[in-house]
Amino acid sequence: SAEFWVRHVREAVRFLDGIRWLESRGVTAYLEIGPGGVLSALGQDCQTATGPRAAAFLPALRTGRPETRSLTAAVAGAHVRGLSPDWATRFAGAAARRAELPTYAFQRDLYWPRDPFTDLSEPADGRELGLTDAKFWEVVDSEDLAALAATLGVDGDEPLSGVLPALSAWHRRHRDRDTVGGWRYRVTWKPLTDTEPGPLAGHWLLAIPAGHADDPWAVAAARTLAARGATVNTVTVDAAADDRTALALRITETLAGAPETAAPAGVLSLLALDERPHPEDPALPAGLAATLALVQALGDADVAAPLWAATRGAVSTGRSDRLAGLAQAPLWGLGRTVALELPDRWGGLVDLPPTPDERAAGRLADVLGGLGTEDHLAVRSTGVFVRRLTRAPQEQPPAGEWTTSGTALVTGGTGALGRHVARWLARTGAEHLLLVSRRGPDADGAPEL
Repeated sequence: SAEFWVRHVREAVRFLDGIRWLESRGVTAYLEIGPGGVLSALGQDCQTATGPRAAAFLPALRTGRPETRSLTAAVAGAHVRGLSPDWATRFAGAAARRAELPTYAFQRDLYWPRDPFTDLSEPADGRELGLTDAKFWEVVDSEDLAALAATLGVDGDEPLSGVLPALSAWHRRHRDRDTVGGWRYRVTWKPLTDTEPGPLAGHWLLAIPAGHADDPWAVAAARTLAARGATVNTVTVDAAADDRTALALRITETLAGAPETAAPAGVLSLLALDERPHPEDPALPAGLAATLALVQALGDADVAAPLWAATRGAVSTGRSDRLAGLAQAPLWGLGRTVALELPDRWGGLVDLPPTPDERAAGRLADVLGGLGTEDHLAVRSTGVFVRRLTRAPQEQPPAGEWTTSGTALVTGGTGALGRHVARWLARTGAEHLLLVSRRGPDADGAPEL
C-alpha cells in the first residue's frame, strides 16, 4: 500500500535487527524472492556467525543471469543444506529418474592414521607441536640460559633486540623440516588384546608345498583345524610342476571328493615354507610363485573363501624377535597386493613361530576364526601381535651434504624422475650409474641420457 512505502522511506527499516532476531532463533538459510540479490548481500554482513557456522543466503533471481538457472541454483543450494523441496513436483512429467550418489565424496576420513601411542603435545588450536618445537619449549621451561643461547646460536649476554631476529630465523629454519618430519611413519607391532575369535566350521583347504607334508606346522595346522570342528582337505602344490591351470583342476577335484558339498569356509596356505629357488628363476622363492598360482587358481575354481597366507619367521615384532625366514618375507608384499585387488577373497597374513606348540597352534586357529578386522598378525610365544603404522619423527638433523661412490642402481632410471636422480648422483660422486627400466635403451631420450 502507499502507507507502507511512506513508512518504509521515512522510518527505520531495521533490517539488521530483523536478521539478528532470526539468527538468534536458529535460522540458517535465507531464500530471497526478488529481482536481484541485494538483500542476500546485505544479510551476509548483518549476521554475527562466520565460517562454517554462517547462514546461507540464496537469491532466487540474479541480474544478468537466466531466471531458470538462478532459481534452480537457489533451490539446489537449499537442498544440499538439508532443506529439500518436493522434487517429484518439480520434475512432474519430465524424463527424470533417481540416481544414487557416490558416497566417497562425503567421507571425511583423514588419509594419515592417528596413532594413539604417539606422545606429542597438541595445542588448543589443533596443530601438533613438532619435535623441534617441543625441545625448544623444554629448554625455555627449564630456564637454562646457556642451553637457550646454544639452541639459537647467539651470545648469552646479547640483548633482546638481537635475540628476536635469531629466534625468527631459527623458527623458519626448523619449520619446514618439522613439517616433512611429521610425514615419517614406521611399522611397529602391538599386542592384540580384548578380542574374541570367531568359531571355525565347515570345509577348509590346507595348501602345503610338496615335500613338506611332515613339516611340524603342516601337521599342527591340520590337527588344530580338525579339533576346532572344521573339515580339512589338503592340497599339495609343487611350485616347479604345478601352474595355475593344473592347480585349479586339482582344487576342483579335491572339493568334488569332499564329504560335504558346501563351499569352502576358508583356505590356509603354508606354501611360503618352500624357500627353494624356483627352477625358472633362482632369485624367486618357490613358495612365493606357488602362492601366486594358488591365488589365481582359487579364482579359476570359483572358490570365494578367504585365503590366509602363513609364513614362518618372516617378520620381526621387536628387537628380541629374530628375523629368520627372509626368503618368505616377499609374501607379505604379495599379500598386500592381493588384499587390494581381491578383497572379497582375501583373509590375511599371519607369521608363525619356528616350532608349533599347543598354545601357538590354538592362536593360529583364533586368527583364522577372525580377530576383529585384523589381517596382518604374528603369532608368538607371548601372544598375538598386530601390525600398526606409527609416527616416526626425525629426531636428529639431516646431514648437511651427502656424497656417494661406486655404482648406483636407479630403478625407473630412464623416466623423468629417474633422470633427475641419475644426474644428481653423478654430481655427488657416483662413479657408475646402472639405470634400469621397463623400456631400457628404447625409452625416449635414453641415448642422450
